[in-house]
This record gives sequence, C-alpha cells and structure tokens, in this order.
Amino acid sequence: MKGNNENNKVMDTSLFHYLVILISLFFANAVFAQTIKILPNTVIAYPRNYDNVTLDLSSGSFIIKDNATLTITNSQVLGTLTRKIPNLFVVENGKLVMDKNVVSIKSSGIAEHPQTQSLENVIQLTFGNVSLTNNSFKIDNYYTAGFLITTAIAPSTGLNFVNNKFEGFHGVLYLIASDHSLIKNNTFIRNSYGHIVIIGNHSTIENNTIMFSGNYRLGNSIDIIDADNVNIINNRIFTPTCHGIYILNSHNVLVEGNSVFGGITYAMNVYSNPETLAKDDQYLLAFVPHKKMRHMISSNIKIKNNFMSQNRFGVAASDTDKLIVENNTFIHRFKDNDSRKFWTDNQILLQNIKSLTWSNNRYKEAYSQEMSGDDSNSMTLVAFPKKGDVSF
Repeated sequence: MKGNNENNKVMDTSLFHYLVILISLFFANAVFAQTIKILPNTVIAYPRNYDNVTLDLSSGSFIIKDNATLTITNSQVLGTLTRKIPNLFVVENGKLVMDKNVVSIKSSGIAEHPQTQSLENVIQLTFGNVSLTNNSFKIDNYYTAGFLITTAIAPSTGLNFVNNKFEGFHGVLYLIASDHSLIKNNTFIRNSYGHIVIIGNHSTIENNTIMFSGNYRLGNSIDIIDADNVNIINNRIFTPTCHGIYILNSHNVLVEGNSVFGGITYAMNVYSNPETLAKDDQYLLAFVPHKKMRHMISSNIKIKNNFMSQNRFGVAASDTDKLIVENNTFIHRFKDNDSRKFWTDNQILLQNIKSLTWSNNRYKEAYSQEMSGDDSNSMTLVAFPKKGDVSF
C-alpha cells in the first residue's frame, strides 16, 4: 500500500507539473497572439515589428517617417477606411514591410463610384519603399476604396509585390513615378478601375493571375504609361471588362508568354497620343503627371508568344514605331464571316505603324464565343497575315 501511495504521489506531482506547463503555454500564446488597437495617426519614427498579433485599425492608422521601418508578419490586420481616415498606412519617408498576413478592410461611409478614381487607399506612399509578400488583402465593398498609390512628385524605387492576393479593391497598384518595381506571382480577383498601373522604368510584371478586372464596370488589367524598359511576362488574364494589356506612350516594352482569355474589347493595345483615347479610357490620364510626357510616341514594343482567346479583338496599335508581333496565337469567334474579315484586318487594326514586324502569327476560329480557350473541333490554325484579313 505504501508503494502504491508513493507511486500515486509521483503521478499526481507529474500530472500537476504537466498541467502547469499547459496553462503556462496557454497564457503565453494568449499574450503572444494579443489584439493591439492602433490609434489614429500613430507615428512610426523608429523600427517597429509586430509578429503574430491582431492589429485593430478600425479607427486608427500609421504614419511611417524618419527612415523608420514598420514590419508586420504572421498577423491579422483589421482596418476601416472612411472619409476621415482615407489611408491606413501613410509612408512619408520610411518603409513598410508585410509578410504572411491576412488583411481585412472595411469601407465605411464611402459611396460606390465605379466611374471615378478612389480618394481612399489602404497604402499611400510618398517617399520610401513598400515590400508586400505572401499576404491576403480583401475589402468588403466594391467600387469604394483602392489599395495602394504612389505620387508623381515623389519618385519611388524598388517596390516589391510577390505572392499576394488582392480582392475587391477599386484600383490596386498605382505605381506612379516608380522605378524598378517587381510584381510577381500575385492573384487579383474582381478588382475594378486600374489593376496594375505603371508610370516608371525598369519594372517587371510576371506570372500573375488577374481575374475579372474591372468587375464588369470599368478597368483594365495592366496599364503601362509613359514608361521605359518594362517586361510583362507569363501572366494569365481572365475576362477583363476593358482591355487586357494597355501600352501608352512607352518605350522598350516586352509582352511575352501571356494568356488573355475572354474580355469585352482588345487583348492588347499599343497607342500614342493620349488625346485619342476613347471615353472609357480617359481614367488612365488621371494618373499621368500634369506635365508633358517624356515619351510622345510608343516605340520598340515586342509582343511575342502570347495566347489570346475569345477576346472581342486581338491586338490593335496606332502611331507606334518599331512594333514586333510574332509567334502569337489568336482564337476568336465572330457572328459571321464579314465580321471576322473586318476585325482581323490589320490594315484596320494597325494604323500608322513605322517599322512593323508581323511574323508567324496564327489564327483559329472558335466554335462559340461563350467558352474560354480553344473550343473548336473543326477549324485548324491558319496564318494571320500582316496585311488583310484572316481567310479560310
């Protein structure tokens, strides 16, 4: 009996210590995953790190200045944009780093305005840098508030957006006067207005998935304006409300290996002379600095190895110098033969092009206009001529 009692005491002591450890771990984790309420205009003037917390910005915001860095990792961020709090993160002169966060945004008291630019954005960058990796960003109300915008009067460089998800914003990435930006492996879902707008040099847009850009109201997928040395590579664009890839007054742009499925208008456009923009494209000019563009004629544009299917039209260009279009596949469906002949006629689609290279482009007639991809089981690929229309 004595031995049993001693054994019971040992077991009781072990169990007690085990429970103490569990309770300690519970409270440690409870503190570690605490909710932190942020006040309005909270200034970050020294390096600050938040990890594995819930940041409550329902009535608060950050201002990052004095070359400080605000780092947020592995956390939940809850924010509310209003007329009084138009930005949750204002980078005046510093850096914002966000990695592996889930960010849920509400817009309160902001009426839907699908035809006009948003004055409220989650991130406003003046001077400094932003690096966003492996995050999820979502807003509750469509057509109300944007995600990120830089400024024309304060050039930025080295912005980094990799492996993020953006959903529901009225404008996503407006990189104005921004050089050396990397936009890679992101997913964009049902955002309106501009998805990716670049006015800057030496940037890469690669391997992104863009779904339903414009959200059936207004907005292109990718806009390159007054830019130089931009690579648009291996992106997938599904059913843009307006244009897929839009290039205006830019130099040295490579568009290669992209797929554009569905869409109301052109898969790709190359234009010069902003005054000739259609009414629905005028929103692009809101992001152009109020000065003469550096590049008045688009030049050295390469459109290679792309797949364009079930867009209303394929590629259109005007007032462009050194346009190369080669090794692309076009799959479309028009209501009758006359429509196809008209909308595949490069003498209509390509106007005032100096030094045009058009080679090894192929066309296939789709069976229907309702399904993306190649749903034709009867027509074969034929040559898409440099001049004239596609004929069978």
